[in-house]
Amino acid sequence: MVKLDKEKFPGMKVLMVDDTSANLNILGHILKLSGLEVSVALDMKKAPETALLSKPDLILLSVNIPGVDGYDICEKLKKDSSTKDIPIILISVMDQIDDIVKGFNAGCADYITKPFQEKEVLARIGTQLSLRKINYENQELIRELDFLSRIDPLTKLSNRKDIVEKLNYEQAKFGRYSREFSIILGDIEGFKKINEQFGNDAGDYVLKEIVEILKKSARSVDNVGRWGGNEFLIILAETNLAGSERLTEKIINAINTHKFEFDKNALQVAMSFGMACYTKKDEKIEELLKTADHRLCEAREQGRSFMLSA
Repeated sequence: MVKLDKEKFPGMKVLMVDDTSANLNILGHILKLSGLEVSVALDMKKAPETALLSKPDLILLSVNIPGVDGYDICEKLKKDSSTKDIPIILISVMDQIDDIVKGFNAGCADYITKPFQEKEVLARIGTQLSLRKINYENQELIRELDFLSRIDPLTKLSNRKDIVEKLNYEQAKFGRYSREFSIILGDIEGFKKINEQFGNDAGDYVLKEIVEILKKSARSVDNVGRWGGNEFLIILAETNLAGSERLTEKIINAINTHKFEFDKNALQVAMSFGMACYTKKDEKIEELLKTADHRLCEAREQGRSFMLSA
């Protein structure tokens, strides 16, 4: 008996679309023995709906069903964003070159003629499932690489690229719902001196400790990111300046009561902050950041933890 390798396609699903029970029973039995999950659509017109529900990895679509244009169904499946990536193998009694070309023009990945040879059918199915599996693995790799490109490796926070995208998202939300948001820009004072006196490992320790304080102080809906070096940026969704000032005070109190100790050395750690609130539809994110940075510089110059809004 012809079978596919059970170990190669675990959990993969095949949707068979045919109105002939004999075809479905024979091929369906073989596919199930090969470890594949098989679903059936007897009604060609409901094939797109069935595909959406079953979410198969491959569709076997018969085009010789009376009163139904199988090529048209194939085209509809390939045009739908939810099913367009599912490979389709057309099964037909017609073996003329024009019919085969018509199938490929409709978007099918392969074409098999009846009466089919089991070895040929399963070989073609195996090829399409292998390609599908490779596609899944590539997509997962792309997602993983994209995730890594957005994360600061030391602190595991969003990096500048990711936090800027989150800022743009909040800006878009404001444009639609007029919900203001605030940002807090903060940096660790005397960070260079800590590195010079106690070493870079001490600096890394301080960064990680500060990250934990920021994360515990912020709400779950807020976004904390590493802006660069010893600077951090917090995005506070649907929060005005008064709300950002309260959070800043909370962070400062947490830092002041936290014991920073590295290699039995007590470290003096403090931060300065600047805040800004997005309240104007046409305001640019760059201007918002400049405002926060300006207030941060003012606080640092005046020896204060942060500047209250005017």
